[in-house]
Amino acid sequence: MPNNLQASIARMGVLISLGFALVPALGQDDMTAEADRAFERRGYFEAAREYVAVYAKIKDVQSKAYCAFQAGEAYRLHHQSAMATEWYDKAIGLKYGERNNQVFLVYGDALRDQELFDEAIEMYSRFDAAGGDSKVAEERIEKADLAALMIEEPESRYIVEPMVILNTEAYEYAPTFGDDGESLVFASSRESSAGTEEDPITGQSYMDLFQSVIDKKGRWSEPEPVGNTICTEHNEGGAALSSDGKTMYFTRCVEMDGSNLACDIYFAQKQGRGYGATAAMGLINRDEDDSSQVGHPALSPDDRFLVFASDMPGGLGGKDLWFVKANNGSFAGSIPQNMGSAINTAGDDMFPHFRANGDLYWATNGREGLGQLDIWKAEAREGDLAFAEAKALPFPINGATDDFAIAFRGDSEEGMFTSNRPGGKGQDDLYSFRLPPLEFCYQAYVYDYDTGMPLSNATLTLEGKDGSTNSYTTDGEGEVSLCEGEIGERMTFNVNVAREGYIGTGDLVTTEGLTESTTLAREYLLKEIVLNKEYDMPVVLYPLGSAELLIDDAVNSKDSLNYLVDLLERNENLVIQLEAHTDSRGSSAANKQLSQDRAETCVTYLIEKGIPQARMVAKGYGEDALLVSDAEIARLPESEREMAHQRNRRTVFKIIRFDYKPGE
Repeated sequence: MPNNLQASIARMGVLISLGFALVPALGQDDMTAEADRAFERRGYFEAAREYVAVYAKIKDVQSKAYCAFQAGEAYRLHHQSAMATEWYDKAIGLKYGERNNQVFLVYGDALRDQELFDEAIEMYSRFDAAGGDSKVAEERIEKADLAALMIEEPESRYIVEPMVILNTEAYEYAPTFGDDGESLVFASSRESSAGTEEDPITGQSYMDLFQSVIDKKGRWSEPEPVGNTICTEHNEGGAALSSDGKTMYFTRCVEMDGSNLACDIYFAQKQGRGYGATAAMGLINRDEDDSSQVGHPALSPDDRFLVFASDMPGGLGGKDLWFVKANNGSFAGSIPQNMGSAINTAGDDMFPHFRANGDLYWATNGREGLGQLDIWKAEAREGDLAFAEAKALPFPINGATDDFAIAFRGDSEEGMFTSNRPGGKGQDDLYSFRLPPLEFCYQAYVYDYDTGMPLSNATLTLEGKDGSTNSYTTDGEGEVSLCEGEIGERMTFNVNVAREGYIGTGDLVTTEGLTESTTLAREYLLKEIVLNKEYDMPVVLYPLGSAELLIDDAVNSKDSLNYLVDLLERNENLVIQLEAHTDSRGSSAANKQLSQDRAETCVTYLIEKGIPQARMVAKGYGEDALLVSDAEIARLPESEREMAHQRNRRTVFKIIRFDYKPGE
């Protein structure tokens, strides 16, 4: 087939550029000549009608089988999948598969497009058994299995719905929003388009650009043609608007005497409620190249780059994404450059779209996906047109059929895209998508550490990263439940839990990185304040005979002391005595001094962390307060004695006051 973007740009609904080059040489006999010529020039609507007519007239079985297969192909390329399967079935019944095993492959594709995955897999298996490419068959079967699984158990939260008020039985595709998200422009072949001739490829009117606006209730208005300078008797395809909304770039493919001429990107300036005269951008010198096609414009958020699809020489595949850079606000004279292999493939890469944050979206059939055309995304990185690794959008945006031409409404997680999936009104339809917010429930339970009983009237203070502070009080069950939207996505907050007469606690809670709605349940155990009671704390160790904090592969004593930093910061009224103890080995005087030095080391560390010295007292007890006496240790098995000595070598704290006032 000739390399022509005419249909893929102006009538993406029939995806002519993606037709399989699988059919044998056309021209079975004089009776099919007219149908063959229509098929060769990609007039699939006309070709299907002719093949069906010839099929009813001829008696020769081979010619009849050929007509049935060709009718199926024309219907498939016209995206009439149900009609395609009917005619493929006739061809197989006439033993066409013995002459051309490709009938099983394309039959499987037509079934897949109707989401009849089991039947499609059966046809792919028959293609393999009939001598077809086993690798192709395996890939198709794997895709069909995956698509069936995605439909049964979607992995994403996207909600996709047909735009019933905008769609018709004609083609609707390639939406683009005004910068305010309140207006919409899209391409359509509906009856109100300017062209009165019937397009032999679609059997419908030639494409035009239509516009709609949304009201305060979220309803889109009846679409109207963009204007007579934009909409002509020729094909007008997808459009892009400058960030100020004053310039429209769009695709126009001129038809003349039934010939498909080159597609180019045109532009027009806003004038009042309409647009002024249109002019071609001249991205290709038509005196030197009259066959390359250019279309599908997309502007970067800063209007400095225009990205488009083209099959001009120098690309990586059928259709690639190219770009030109503006010079002093104008693209005149800019030389197109290829986007490179990080974006483009050996297949077709088309319909680019920039999100407001610079992320690039486009459709391709050159990467492993669920269907034919799938929508892919590359996140923006620092630098001009620098992007991260490409990733496919999930189901239900991408499915088993063609999904392309996505557009986001500003910064929101919603927008529209185009698909020919089952259940639509026409060949290609517009579908809305939105990502509903995740729902989080924060449930906190506060209990007495020693008794396990719930504590009512405890105060939970949530401090957000933005400086916001909100306080809540536990009920009779010791519970605070925030499940009515108080906790949102990508939120991080400190929780401080306090109750009179108890040592306050808390933690850090975040929804960053969470991809599913969930309940964040937390339990907080508060210890009652008892003056001069010895409270345990994380282990603080020292090298033998040293007062330096021990930090090695097994322990980080500074991390242990950070427990006290957190405790004292959350309980600003506490004054503590930090006590160090040794075991009984060594002299009593030496142990006394060593323990005092170790306690003071801990206090010094806390002061360095911002705790006022007035809130701490260092006390070294040496071997005066053993937990395990020497007599008890002597009675233990030798293997357990060192552990008992370790129990005596401890660092603990006591609360000696709880009336401290910050600033004393």
